[in-house]
Amino acid sequence: MSVAFTQDRDRAHRLCAIVEQRAGRYADDVEEAINNGTLAGRESELLDTFEQHTSSILDRLASSRWPKSHELVFKELYDRKPDHLASECRRTLLVALLAAEVEFHGPLKLTQAQNSDLAAILEELGAECLVEKLHLHAAEAFDRAAEIHLLTRDNIARDRCLYRRNLARQRIERSAGRRALLWISWLTCGYGYKPYRLLLWVLIQLVVFGITLVVVARDQSPLTSLHMVLTNYLNPAGGGDTNGLPAAAKSLLLTESYVGALSLNIFFALLVRRWFR
Repeated sequence: MSVAFTQDRDRAHRLCAIVEQRAGRYADDVEEAINNGTLAGRESELLDTFEQHTSSILDRLASSRWPKSHELVFKELYDRKPDHLASECRRTLLVALLAAEVEFHGPLKLTQAQNSDLAAILEELGAECLVEKLHLHAAEAFDRAAEIHLLTRDNIARDRCLYRRNLARQRIERSAGRRALLWISWLTCGYGYKPYRLLLWVLIQLVVFGITLVVVARDQSPLTSLHMVLTNYLNPAGGGDTNGLPAAAKSLLLTESYVGALSLNIFFALLVRRWFR
């Protein structure tokens, strides 16, 4: 075993000890907030402290003191299995989360393989934060994973992380209006990251408008009504002769044309964004 390898391993152990000590203090603050029932109101403040701990560790390091390894420096902290106690699970989780943040901002550039491994770890940590109801911590973990996936040019994984980030933020949104908009965005197109979900809503709209027109325009055959709905949805100017229809049917077709134009324009905009980034 070479002297350089031994020195790098010793450095890695010392760095793990530093991160674990700092993260332990932070975990105590989080536990205090949970026990006092103030986590929801203090989580943003706690994240500021989290960033201060990260900066403090990085300020103590230089590239000469950072281990040179093909593996992640804090691998032993990521692989550590927590005890069954809820507080210990959260402590282990926060230790790994702080380690990942320090690793990302470390003085040496990570390789493509290291970046991919770190992004996968951050996604797992984000999911665990959601289980522990640390929603802002989860959002930060997914956001950091998305940033790394951008570096590795994995756009599908990046979209997945950004989708999960928005889902985490939606759960703690305090504004009723914004929460409603986020819910609608999630339901219709997955915050813009799942555009194909809009096709299901297009199908639902066609069914609803078709059945409604059949009921409203009783004087014409159901097949004619369904054909009119389909052509009007895709091409409002070519919806056919509406002179013989009642006013309610004309209003329905006009509404359908606006809804169809809006839905299809949003779908194609999201699709183009997904394909040609």
